[in-house]
Amino acid sequence: MPSRVPLALILFVIVLASCGGAPNVTVTIAGVTVPVVLASTSVRTGCSGEVGDAFPRDVPLTTVRAPTPAVIHVDAGEGATRTRGWIYDVEAPTVSGGPLEEFTLAGRTGDHAAKSIVRERTYTVVVNVMWSSPVTSGEVTHVFRLRVEPP
Repeated sequence: MPSRVPLALILFVIVLASCGGAPNVTVTIAGVTVPVVLASTSVRTGCSGEVGDAFPRDVPLTTVRAPTPAVIHVDAGEGATRTRGWIYDVEAPTVSGGPLEEFTLAGRTGDHAAKSIVRERTYTVVVNVMWSSPVTSGEVTHVFRLRVEPP
């Protein structure tokens, strides 16, 4: 009678792979939780990958009362390994169309003091979180709009 250990190991790996997933992303500024909208995801396993883009149209604007530079706090949850961000000025875009400022945070949580954000202007911020679990990895991107007013 053949051993059932290899079959059990295969089933365990399949279940483990299906349990891993993108972390929840929470952004706060001056103690205010900022609503984020899913923009894209990617998931990679040892033998396949998937990519999905959402192309969000209605991104809510959040106004916070905070001193500048505004500190963006990102909590990316379990499995997050790195967060990248890009800040765009909606009212005065750069000539190249690129971001005013870029940032990178190591690990699952961190703060970024956004030097390019000034009061009474509107910004779009894109936050991309890279994550990994034992058998899968991927990225999840969220976007939010922000306006900072004097405290």
